[in-house]
Amino acid sequence: MNFHGKKTLILEGGGFKTSFSAGVLDAFRATGYDDFDVFIGVSGGSLALSYFLSEQYGSYFESMRKLCRDPRFIKFTKAFSEGFMNLDFFYDIAEKETPFNMEKALQKLENKEFYVVLTNSVDGSTVYRQPTANDWVDVTIAASTVPIITKGKHILDGVPYSDGGISDPIPIRWAYENGADDIVLIRTTQFNFKPSYVRPETFAARLLRSNPAISQHVENFQLKLKESADFAESIQGQINLKQIAPEQALNSNIYTFQVSSLITDYRYGLECGLNFVNQIRK
Repeated sequence: MNFHGKKTLILEGGGFKTSFSAGVLDAFRATGYDDFDVFIGVSGGSLALSYFLSEQYGSYFESMRKLCRDPRFIKFTKAFSEGFMNLDFFYDIAEKETPFNMEKALQKLENKEFYVVLTNSVDGSTVYRQPTANDWVDVTIAASTVPIITKGKHILDGVPYSDGGISDPIPIRWAYENGADDIVLIRTTQFNFKPSYVRPETFAARLLRSNPAISQHVENFQLKLKESADFAESIQGQINLKQIAPEQALNSNIYTFQVSSLITDYRYGLECGLNFVNQIRK
């Protein structure tokens, strides 16, 4: 693959924090800013991109609101068995609650490329997979499957996969090494991010010690996040790279129960997206 000369849109994941990304993408859709050739999504970012490609304004944000409110989605009693978030419930969201127009998305992808970032649950390697009509929903569910928080892994073609953000939270280096030189990066991690001294993922890594490859990724997640953000800054002057990110930590988190937080972050994303398009067109 070669992304040289292709306008590339990359979305970081972040669970419910992608309400910010949903706002940015809805601003793009509302203003007709959509001349990208390559799309790369991590975790919830791949879901947001799916609805963006299907040109369904507001649908991804609405699906998050429904998930946040539905008691069938979050059950803490299953935290150490199936994960307290029932990610398979997204099948109902994509098919019934807020139907995903896959046919439109596939049409949109003619002569374009869409990659979803996955982590191989066996060896911890990063996989950049292009979804098809036969596996699109399954691939995006696999991309959002986080150990402990959800069921931990999702099977595709006999292989278990987990959230791509575990191994490559912001795939800017991969895109750059494959020739991308015109990139718009939408982050849910704020500018000037610094890893915290006390990291909850350290506890999660201990619970996953039976799988060393995944455990190590989880334990080093914030360090990988910082490394990716720093790499983006380091190539800022070498290529045409534009970043959209919150100035400070968002109100939402990977998981949240406050619809008000989702709304606040979504509106902030809308504002940032509109300002971005306005600056570009000036």
